[in-house]
Amino acid sequence: MAKTYKNLFESALTFSSLLNAHQSAKKGKRFRKDVIEFEMNLEGNIIKLYNELKNKTYAPGEYLEFTIYEPKKRLIKAAPYRDRVIHQWYVKNFIIPIFGKAFIYDSYACIEGKGMHGAAYRVQKFLKTAEAKWERPYILKGDIKSYFFSIDHTILYNIVASKIKDPEVLWLTKVILDTTEDPGIPVGSYTSQWFANLYLHQLDMFIKHKLKVKMYVRYMDDWVLIFKNKEEAQQALKEIIIFLDERLKLKLNKKTQIFPVKNGVNFCGYKIWSTHMKIRDCSKKKMKRKLKAYQRKYANGEMTLEEIKRSINSWKGYAKHADSYLLIDHMFKNFVLVKNK
Repeated sequence: MAKTYKNLFESALTFSSLLNAHQSAKKGKRFRKDVIEFEMNLEGNIIKLYNELKNKTYAPGEYLEFTIYEPKKRLIKAAPYRDRVIHQWYVKNFIIPIFGKAFIYDSYACIEGKGMHGAAYRVQKFLKTAEAKWERPYILKGDIKSYFFSIDHTILYNIVASKIKDPEVLWLTKVILDTTEDPGIPVGSYTSQWFANLYLHQLDMFIKHKLKVKMYVRYMDDWVLIFKNKEEAQQALKEIIIFLDERLKLKLNKKTQIFPVKNGVNFCGYKIWSTHMKIRDCSKKKMKRKLKAYQRKYANGEMTLEEIKRSINSWKGYAKHADSYLLIDHMFKNFVLVKNK
């Protein structure tokens, strides 16, 4: 029988644990207006959150909605800062300790020490193994249609409740879920990252234990399976479609496809073959557009040199994991910043 957890909420609810949640929530954002305002009365705000949680009167505020266009167009919902403190507290005290160890080895989103680069290298390792083992191995590349906006609240709540039996934790789970319409969870929320990863952990279990696929890597709703031949991949796809529909109320989008391993696979921002990795053309084009925008914004005083350096260094960090030395050199060869007079 699976282990369940009770009496969690009361022991976790302390002034210091909420203060720690605040310290986590403000990382990289300590000069933002909402963070500064929260810290102007830090003790009072922490005590207020403590009392609201203890008395179960906590009610989240409204999300600030905005659209981003990189790496693709997405509607982001940013929670008020006090709610982000609660999100940190909830995830750090209940989701990570209880569900964190249950994730399969080849789940790479959210988990400390994993990430996109690790997922890409793992796929490459599997491609090498498949080509050495089989004559014509095939890839099943899966992607969920409108994933975050399709997550069913009742199913997600029941996944959490399958292990957590503490009524106060389940109350807070429902409070967080009810901030958005059902189905769907907000892109941009710290809780949503973990909820989304936990939701597809059910797919991980199905693929590993029911289908018994060994070569499988998932990064959030983007995943790769490798099979001996095309027929095995096609059969697995049929069973996955049924499982997603019946158990999770999800559908695959048109980007889901089956193709030979020798073709390489687009995954986590890279084009991956068994022998090498390259940065995808779309990523190169986006960076070129960004560099032009940086030149314009710097000239007009809309961006600082430090902000531009941080963005460029982040992209270089991503690019260095691919065979890209000449590309990086070429990309920034003629990049010059000049202030308008």
